[in-house]
Amino acid sequence: MAAGSVTSFEVAGVSIVLEAADETVETALAIRLMMPERPVIDATRDLVSHLRVLMAEELGFDENPAVQALFREGYRVLDLTRRPTEQSPHFHAYQYMRDLGSLTRRFADVYRATRRKDQNDG
Repeated sequence: MAAGSVTSFEVAGVSIVLEAADETVETALAIRLMMPERPVIDATRDLVSHLRVLMAEELGFDENPAVQALFREGYRVLDLTRRPTEQSPHFHAYQYMRDLGSLTRRFADVYRATRRKDQNDG
């Protein structure tokens, strides 16, 4: 796990449910002819939760520069000063939701690959 990363203790009682993460990501990244209403965009709590739980897992941070870059991006996106507020323009909030969804999907893919590797090694 990365230094300074979210610990399992901080997400105690929360388990990774990839199906729920996938569903939340699909909602965030669905192609639409128009942007969803602002309350839908502002409901990024689920995406943030999924991302934090995935970032608390051992994903090969110490051995893999690509995973290290992914964590850096995760910390950047989760930085509270970068998150949209109620005063942020609609499109800015929408783009943040999509960035968060895309990043959560990438972490879920690394998690799946890590678990497959662990199963094959075990």
